[in-house]
Amino acid sequence: MSIAKDAPDAALLDDLVRRFPQFGGELTDFAISIAIDALHGEAVVEAAKAALDPNILSPAVSRAMSRFQNRLHAVSESTRLPAATDRSVSAYAINPFASLSREDFRGFARRLDASSVFVAKLRDRQIEPDTLTPGFRKRVADDLRAPLDVVVAHFAAAQGGTAGPQFYKADDKPNNGGRQTFEEAVRSSGLSEAQQRALLAL
Repeated sequence: MSIAKDAPDAALLDDLVRRFPQFGGELTDFAISIAIDALHGEAVVEAAKAALDPNILSPAVSRAMSRFQNRLHAVSESTRLPAATDRSVSAYAINPFASLSREDFRGFARRLDASSVFVAKLRDRQIEPDTLTPGFRKRVADDLRAPLDVVVAHFAAAQGGTAGPQFYKADDKPNNGGRQTFEEAVRSSGLSEAQQRALLAL
């Protein structure tokens, strides 16, 4: 016999106890348990099921797994293909700028004491990686709170579609043509003389 209701009412319990008098106590206890569970609401049951379901991931776990998979893919691609094609394949390198919000992007530019145009050139890989000084690479990695090897791999990757949001005014939009040297990028990004000297000295 099945119960079509979420919780048994008095009439149903009375009917079952009359049919099965030897189980009267157990049926009454069971009916009370069902009624109490129904009072707690379906939300508690759903939350418990979701907590126990191994197929449901939290957003934080999902982001971490995505980063792990991207890094794993980048590493496996770089070890699988010959060095001559590393630049074309490495367009898939992790972009440490991709996760920055507009506010974080501007904050990074302030910490670097540079313009957003210059930072956009870094993000979009518009600077020849061989012309970046080791001190500058380390400074970028420190300010982004990213591993140095991830930052170096980003700069060395081939130019491709940019990952993440684009933050610049239309008249400040960086040129998507060839790459500039580090010095050219510093000189052509609207920086003061003091800012240029500080960046080139890193």
